Amino acid sequence: METAYQKVKVHNEVEWCQVTDLATKEKIEKTLLKNRVSYFVKWEKPKLFSNDKFGTCIFCVNQLQKEIADEAVHELEEEIKGKIKFINRKVEKTFY
Repeated sequence: METAYQKVKVHNEVEWCQVTDLATKEKIEKTLLKNRVSYFVKWEKPKLFSNDKFGTCIFCVNQLQKEIADEAVHELEEEIKGKIKFINRKVEKTFY
């Protein structure tokens, strides 16, 4: 028996912010979990001849929880805010 939800495809994720520092990534994750914001992380590998070993981490959140995530990050200290680049664009890829 097929459920009604199997035919519904919802793409309401937003590429919210981008970080290149592992410590900053962990602090953002803790803040999002503390504020009960649903998210997932996409990784972009470093370029071939780049000195960056970590790569780029992109946090994606639900459009409906974007404001809560923004408020949560504003509570972080000032030195972390300089390491975050806000993207705010719709996720283009379909994962299923």
